[in-house]
Amino acid sequence: MMDEPKNKVMLDQKLRRLPMGNVAGREGKLKILITNVFSPLQFWFQFVESNNKYNLEGLHSKMSEFYAWHQAPIIPGTLLPGSICAAASKWVGWRRVRILSEPPDNATHVSVFYLDYGCQESIACKDLRFLPKMFTDIPAMAVRGALSRVHPLEYMWPGEATMMFRQKVMFGVTYAQIIEEDLQEAIYYVEIYPTKKTGALSVNSLMIQNKLAGNGAELQFENHCDRRLCYVQERLPSFEMLETGAFPMDADREFQKYFRGIVCTASFVMEFKVPHTTNPFLQDLTQALLDWMIGFKKKQIEQSRWGAMELENELENELERDMIEWGDDEEELQMVKNKEEPEQTIDPGQLLKAKEKEELEKDMQELKELMELDNFTEQEELREKYLQDIKEDPEQATDEEELQMVKKKEEPEQANEQEKLLKELQQAKEYGKMFKEMYKEMYNELSKVHK
Repeated sequence: MMDEPKNKVMLDQKLRRLPMGNVAGREGKLKILITNVFSPLQFWFQFVESNNKYNLEGLHSKMSEFYAWHQAPIIPGTLLPGSICAAASKWVGWRRVRILSEPPDNATHVSVFYLDYGCQESIACKDLRFLPKMFTDIPAMAVRGALSRVHPLEYMWPGEATMMFRQKVMFGVTYAQIIEEDLQEAIYYVEIYPTKKTGALSVNSLMIQNKLAGNGAELQFENHCDRRLCYVQERLPSFEMLETGAFPMDADREFQKYFRGIVCTASFVMEFKVPHTTNPFLQDLTQALLDWMIGFKKKQIEQSRWGAMELENELENELERDMIEWGDDEEELQMVKNKEEPEQTIDPGQLLKAKEKEELEKDMQELKELMELDNFTEQEELREKYLQDIKEDPEQATDEEELQMVKKKEEPEQANEQEKLLKELQQAKEYGKMFKEMYKEMYNELSKVHK
């Protein structure tokens, strides 16, 4: 039995990803090389600048020189899922790969994932070698990409949309505007252009014009990174499912039909239920969907909590503004401003409100006094008029008893004059009552405004 090299990459060792967080929103377009496409929302590419920085071609040259002298194949029993090793690729040369599944006994081929290219291939077991740790110094150069501000017109991307996208971006250099970075799932959301020239039409816009994609800019996305939260099918299969082989990139129609039958059902979308299967070839997919749902639910809860916190903070700020503007309760105002210093200067806005309140109270007091004065003046004028009428007639009495005596006299002319005078007096009283009611209503309206 052949011994394993002591400096080989261990089973639990992972190749680090290319660092993120420094290109989103950057001015200008970055030269990229798209290496594999599964759909417009799931593809892999390389930054040409990073390839030059880490010297990916130099790594391939060193690996080819090394394995020209080290021909020992991998021990069959060590081909375990997740193992990182080297493979003699179809591109002529040696590449870094990860084993996707343990091959059955006496199997001649095994499925692998190319870490620097983001593609999957079935390769002969005899073409695999242990990978020394010295070839793991540079990160995996294939990064995850998704078109920004587009979405499928159906639940999932139709074949013609993916085909058109693949023809436009594969087999040549393109340019990308990085719109956003999903650091949690390591995805770049990009606008892709065939040229670096200003004014060029992006592939994103071209797909929308050809009615192969929906315009995401017209929608109100429910979460970050331009993904519609209610359409979970757009996220599936996930990059993790594709990169681990749970969903084969070259899946046949029967497998795709089975997958659509799961993720497009109401029980999955609304209740996140995955049907149980006894098919051993589908158990990995079932487990991958269950694992994905755990992470998706967790993200939903985090986003819901974040949204609730933002709403709560907004309501608190609005309440504080209202209390500062309208509140006159110093104790409640102090509770809102409990973080402020005890010796605090008075807000000029509050001084202005207090001054306006004082002037309003002064105006109301003047109005009340005016009402009383008008009422008194009206009564005095009526009395003056009545006394003048009595003086004009010497025979009329000057007090109430004499007035009653005058009323009892059967003198038609005098009775008519007195009756006329009484009517005028009654009418004057009614006018005074109406005037008083009018001022009372004005007083009440001003009181409501003040409150």
